[in-house]
Amino acid sequence: MAIVKGTSVYGVVELNKVAAVKTGQIYTQYELDAADFAATPAENGMLLVVDHVGKKIKKPTAVTALVGLHASVEKDYENKGRKHFAVKPGEFLPRVDKLNVGDVFETNTFQYDDTVYANYTALVAAISPTAVFGVAATNGFIDVKAATTPTAAVELKAVEGVVLPNGENGIKWVVTKA
Repeated sequence: MAIVKGTSVYGVVELNKVAAVKTGQIYTQYELDAADFAATPAENGMLLVVDHVGKKIKKPTAVTALVGLHASVEKDYENKGRKHFAVKPGEFLPRVDKLNVGDVFETNTFQYDDTVYANYTALVAAISPTAVFGVAATNGFIDVKAATTPTAAVELKAVEGVVLPNGENGIKWVVTKA
């Protein structure tokens, strides 16, 4: 059994319809938790926790955590492309959008178990109204599940496989529980 990630370098996200853009439920005033992001940066498309008391952005500790969508504006100073962008502690403040039921976005920041889905093609082929869901993993990636997770605070439903603007494969998600 191996966990397969959808990203080639770092995650990319496209906001199709996210209410936070219109409602202003965007959190940009807190820095990344240095301990949580010491080894890996915050990638766009991650599901992250906004800690208002500690004034930090953290990785979730369980599927019961209330998470938002990391969607920072990419800064491409070296013209490498969107997949080379991630936020590291101390660089600048990340942007986390509050997720609401009905929000739609596309990303390659997901992971799946290769004993459940052999590859991306098999994962996309399994998408149906009653199969392929996503929840927050403790590393911030969207953990792809075959069925719903009743204990999840935020749950996503896979809509279809997509090609992201950077040419990589991704999944279109709709928020079904927030």
